[in-house]
Amino acid sequence: MSCVAKSVERVVKKQSSFVYLCTRKFPHMQKILKHSSPRTRILYLLLFTLAGSFIAGAFLAMVSNSVPVFEKGIWHYRLSIVLQDIFVMFLPAYTVCRWITENPMQMLGVRKTEKMPQKLFYGFLVYLVSYPMIGIIAQWNEQLVFPDALKGIENWMRRMEDAAKEVTDLFLSGNNYADLFLNLLIIAAAAALVEELFFRGALQHFLEKWFGNGHAAVWTAAFIFSAVHLQFYGFFPRLIMGAVLGYLFLYSRNLWIPILYHFVNNASVVVITFFWGESNRLEQLADKPLAWASLVVMFVSGLLTYFVFFRYKKLFKRNDSNSKYNTV
Repeated sequence: MSCVAKSVERVVKKQSSFVYLCTRKFPHMQKILKHSSPRTRILYLLLFTLAGSFIAGAFLAMVSNSVPVFEKGIWHYRLSIVLQDIFVMFLPAYTVCRWITENPMQMLGVRKTEKMPQKLFYGFLVYLVSYPMIGIIAQWNEQLVFPDALKGIENWMRRMEDAAKEVTDLFLSGNNYADLFLNLLIIAAAAALVEELFFRGALQHFLEKWFGNGHAAVWTAAFIFSAVHLQFYGFFPRLIMGAVLGYLFLYSRNLWIPILYHFVNNASVVVITFFWGESNRLEQLADKPLAWASLVVMFVSGLLTYFVFFRYKKLFKRNDSNSKYNTV
């Protein structure tokens, strides 16, 4: 895999050189979007994302053609995700914010604030109390059946779901600790970081500026977050999780809180699958029909989530007058 690593390094160096040229050699480009409208910033973000997807796809195809045994193997999908993380998520969000301010990471919400341990604790607590609710919604979503008139659409969605599950199963099929470490790094840590940078730090931020309403921004970003995964039978739980992540960021203005939630959510799947595999009870429960007890658990979980968020907002309400986040 040394040739693949060298190719990745060359691409990253080229992209780094481009960012350097844009921000150092041409200072007038540094804040090209400083006085732009939120809609313009969203447009740039989406255009950079589209361009990044082409770059990632082209590079992946180049590597696959150069190393035939690499295609469709586990390393093919690992490299695919890493390239998407870099070119589709991280660089578009970072570049747009770099063209707005000299402190793009701070604008994206990656900052230290007061009461960080308490905020991280509440982020973890929100995960614990919301997990049953999201899990039951996921169980309901997976069991949805379309009317006969829409069977064609249902079959298409099922095929997409099965294809995504095959890739996921391949990722989680490793049986040694090196595979576990790589999955935690790629699926949990990297995914949590770049997806929160893009969807909450950049997209939700710009949407809030556009709408003038934090709630609308949270749910719009959550809808897009769920839709881009192209998995209908996981759409609604991912929508709810996206909203939870959005509110964690909305009330704290600190991206480390939703990053922690996102990491714990993904890491728990990786760890449970690695140690228990298909025999784990969560996998078995997903195939069982919903009972009234499930609805009660979902209601209690939702109520607890609301209560924890109420405390979270009350204890860590931001000081708008001192927040640089709201000045750009």
